[in-house]
Amino acid sequence: MKRTTRWTALLLAGAMTLSLAACGGGDEGGDSQASTTFRELYASEATTLNYLVTSQATEFELCANFVDTLIQYDEFGVAHGGLATDWTTSEDGLTWTFTLREGVKWYRSDGSEYADLTAQDFVTGLQYVCDPANDSKTFDIVSSVVKNAQEYYSGAVTDPNEIGVRAVDDMTVEYTLNAPTPYFLSMLSYVCFMPVNADFLAEVGDRFGTSADTLLYNGAYICQEFNPQESQLWVKNPNYWNADNVYIERIERTYNSEANKLAPDMYKQGSVDQAKIPAELLEAWLEDDTTKDMVRPTRTSYYTYWWLFNFDPKMDESFEPDNWKIAVNNEAFRLSIAYGIDRQKAEYPYEPYNTEANLIRTITPEGFVDYNGVDYTQMGDLAAISNTDPFNEELALQYKEQAVEELTAAGATFPIKILMPYNPATPYWGESCQIIEQQLESLLGTDYIDITVEAGPSTNFLAEVRKSGEYSLMLCNWGPDYADPETYSDPWSLGYTYSWPELTTQSDLLTGYTYTAEDMAAGVFDDEKFIGTPETVYIKMVQEGKNEKLDIEKRYTAFANAEAFLINHAIVIPFHRQADNGYVVSDLSVFDRPFSPFGVSSYRYEGAHLLDTPISMDEYYAQYEQWEADRQAALEAAAAES
Repeated sequence: MKRTTRWTALLLAGAMTLSLAACGGGDEGGDSQASTTFRELYASEATTLNYLVTSQATEFELCANFVDTLIQYDEFGVAHGGLATDWTTSEDGLTWTFTLREGVKWYRSDGSEYADLTAQDFVTGLQYVCDPANDSKTFDIVSSVVKNAQEYYSGAVTDPNEIGVRAVDDMTVEYTLNAPTPYFLSMLSYVCFMPVNADFLAEVGDRFGTSADTLLYNGAYICQEFNPQESQLWVKNPNYWNADNVYIERIERTYNSEANKLAPDMYKQGSVDQAKIPAELLEAWLEDDTTKDMVRPTRTSYYTYWWLFNFDPKMDESFEPDNWKIAVNNEAFRLSIAYGIDRQKAEYPYEPYNTEANLIRTITPEGFVDYNGVDYTQMGDLAAISNTDPFNEELALQYKEQAVEELTAAGATFPIKILMPYNPATPYWGESCQIIEQQLESLLGTDYIDITVEAGPSTNFLAEVRKSGEYSLMLCNWGPDYADPETYSDPWSLGYTYSWPELTTQSDLLTGYTYTAEDMAAGVFDDEKFIGTPETVYIKMVQEGKNEKLDIEKRYTAFANAEAFLINHAIVIPFHRQADNGYVVSDLSVFDRPFSPFGVSSYRYEGAHLLDTPISMDEYYAQYEQWEADRQAALEAAAAES
């Protein structure tokens, strides 16, 4: 066995110079331990607490605080032990063995002890994810690496014990992989690798994760109350293994669909401890002497946002879905839109003071991964895209002229109707859509396009709008699940309900290959509906990257070329890397919480402090600069140790 040195991030944290600014001390605005209750309004409700099936950020925020993972990340993004304290890998890189932390237990929602955490809980959790009856939205993460996961899901293997996970003993869990996977450790901070207790699962059955009392807890917080579209109450788990690093005792969350409008005034009244400051109020807050030093930006996430064309339109007939299908399958039409969107104007509602700060030109954001110091976005065909301004009025008009000629010949009628729905619970989305409508119609002409901006439901938006195909062009997002560019390729993979590019009639997007019953039997896909579905050039390019396991430069270049294909053919239009909150006033500390671009670590409140006063913009940027320097030192130290 080859020993994998455990990154001692906690020791590194003590050696770094982040100071009390990131530990809730005076430099960050003051640590108020007189009150350890954090109160907030929220506008988007979780639809499940079942962490083994969800792929939604709204639900990650909850489960990340209720259930721990084998691996965690500290405030600098350095991996360290969570529910595991040590791990090894085999010489061939196929077997990973983890030693569990002693004394960890499961608790009910009332705080009573239920059972010890054992290695079997990780086996049960992974088998649950691999069971097609449970319809886990993160199964593909598991099947991409774990031996026999796909085979069990498709029925080629019938014994769940043949899936590549086993309990060596009560305190040792072992994973067997399909191929060497250097980034496997980073995957273990994601929901699909979380444990579950088999006895409790049998006890609650299909009700698992439907309420606070149909979930067990081993994380920093226990959910005592979960009242959908009313309120949530989280309380600190006093028996949590890292309880000394949990400083907030209670988190009280109140649902209100108008949270974004109400919260600023409620903060002034002392009713909540955090509020998003919408763009229309930001200037007033910054000019008011009583509030100007209370506002700060939120941290930019690694969730990237992009506009997506729908190749399988299911809109109401009034939006002429058949006419749209002709238009969307014309590359010149898509390129006229892609080159015609002024991203800075579209960004204004999110960031009125620095519209260029968070704009992106690629799907995978800069700074996510690199090879020998070369950022992934500067590799392969992606480099040219990263270094070119995507807004080009002249090209947009040239492609419009080409599209009009080609679409007229194809039988399309003008103007092309474009439905752009948005979720009214998401700040600034609707305002940004309205700006795009005005800007694009002004540039390209209302004789060419007719954009309708329409509010969708504030709950179940994903299911009722995006997955139902009730859009023409829509803002979508994706967050990374592990430390590899493959994770950003998922929304365009076969079976994902996003834009359905495999249904295109544009021949040069397809390989000419269609999936067969033999492919299904071999586990290439698991749903009979894909028999006869064309393979896209993009899927083939992505597969080249997936097939390269050890040559990281070759692997990254293959994914970069595939991503560039999507952008160059205007299947997707990158927009921004944006935190949903924009600007906030908050009594919550910023840089002492777990940080990771992937997985669920960054959703945890562990390590955070409540402050006497919120930090200002200047304080935020000073702390961010210090954090960046300390993070670089921590990453270098961790790399040297490993």
